[in-house]
Amino acid sequence: MLLHVNRPSIKYNHSLLTLSASILRHYRAKTGHKTLPLADRLLRTYYRNVVLLVFDGMGTAALEAHLPESAFLRRHMQASLSSVFPPTTTAATVTLESGLSPAEHGWLGWKLFFPEIGDNVNLFPNTLPQSEGAPAADFHVAKRYLPYTTLFEKIQTADPFVQIGHVSPFGLKKIENVSELCEAVSYFCDLPSRHYIYGYWPQPDMDMHTHGVYSPEAAAIIRDIDEQVEKLCKGLSDTLVMITADHGLTNVSWRFLPDYPDIMACLSQMPSIEARAMAFFAKPGMEKAFEAAFLSHFGDDFILLPSQEAYESGLFGPGTPHPRTKNFLGNYLALATGHTALEAASYTGQKLLRAAHAGLTPEELLVPFCCYEAPFQI
Repeated sequence: MLLHVNRPSIKYNHSLLTLSASILRHYRAKTGHKTLPLADRLLRTYYRNVVLLVFDGMGTAALEAHLPESAFLRRHMQASLSSVFPPTTTAATVTLESGLSPAEHGWLGWKLFFPEIGDNVNLFPNTLPQSEGAPAADFHVAKRYLPYTTLFEKIQTADPFVQIGHVSPFGLKKIENVSELCEAVSYFCDLPSRHYIYGYWPQPDMDMHTHGVYSPEAAAIIRDIDEQVEKLCKGLSDTLVMITADHGLTNVSWRFLPDYPDIMACLSQMPSIEARAMAFFAKPGMEKAFEAAFLSHFGDDFILLPSQEAYESGLFGPGTPHPRTKNFLGNYLALATGHTALEAASYTGQKLLRAAHAGLTPEELLVPFCCYEAPFQI
């Protein structure tokens, strides 16, 4: 259906954005956003260490499905938060690592169109889509055109005595599993001085994509996360640990846009952003034909928005938008409400992902906010 929007669909006042704002305010760093009252109350206790653990794809629905109420994370879950829009790793982790909304930082999804490159670019790996990993340029495109000051830099500018720990598979010290993640966090917490420690792990997202949200493989990973985080927390002193996710996932079926020539004939370039939050660039004069074609095929599974209205509605969060954000949206935005995912390229026999994210379902949007307060121990 083609809708007009009057308000944001994401509760940004109770979201990953306000969580990051609370962390910044705790360290007296500047933030242009409201904070999360629940986090503010926890941070009033002046813990020597503050830890934020982010488990990719571990949305509230999956956590509750795979863990009993007696599990550690279930017992310490304080609330569900909204992710950001789109609820996807690119947009959400950059918000957590910058304190900016997606509108402000511009890292809206997996792939965006850059006129300087003349093509879509896969942001994190800096590659061209459907190229088998070919570099988009001899520089990192998104880092050049969408730079931002990190939350870690903002904290250290405000308080140089706070030490930063950043633990992930992509850091200087490579970690191979959740146990090593927790060991690295524990190591930082044992060092003298005050610390803000950010830990990221790419599961259960990877296995959910491959096997499905409610698969035995995903269940085993979430149980392991629960056990390892409990072990970590019970060995800490004078530390606040907050656990969340960047987004959740939902099981999907795939549709390939080249199978719909009436849609493709209306487009001036390939769509971008995400499979469940897709920006379309309709040719001048073909807008009505595009609307009719898209809605005839996908009107039951997607909301089709004029991109200008999506941009003005606050869907991508509060704040002053990055100068590139508006152009990234094309002239239509398709938002998934059902369980269909769209691929802009033809199907060539590749194994299909069983789950995806970036749409508007609660499974994708809601993430847990779990907390553990480790008192000072001698």
